[in-house]
Amino acid sequence: MAETAADEVRAKEAKAREIIAAAKTEGARMLVAARTAGEQAVKEARQKSHRYFRDEVRAAETEAEASAAKIVGEGRESTKKFYSEKKPRVSEVAEWFVKEVVSAYGD
Repeated sequence: MAETAADEVRAKEAKAREIIAAAKTEGARMLVAARTAGEQAVKEARQKSHRYFRDEVRAAETEAEASAAKIVGEGRESTKKFYSEKKPRVSEVAEWFVKEVVSAYGD
């Protein structure tokens, strides 16, 4: 009976060692899988962040270009208006300038 109980204890201990070894193996596998999943999640988050900021910069550049084009267009219109308003006075100022030069320096 002692041998039977001792054999039974040895068998249970061997089975327990197998269970512990399998658990350690499974734990190591789970740890590696979790690390891999974590690294993948970080990688995807970085990619999403990069895409988001790239799209934001692209949108800001587009908006800035449109705003710049509008400002340039307004400037051109303002310049044309100024030119149109002052054009009739050019001959008047030119005549005055010629008279002043002639009066100061002669013919």
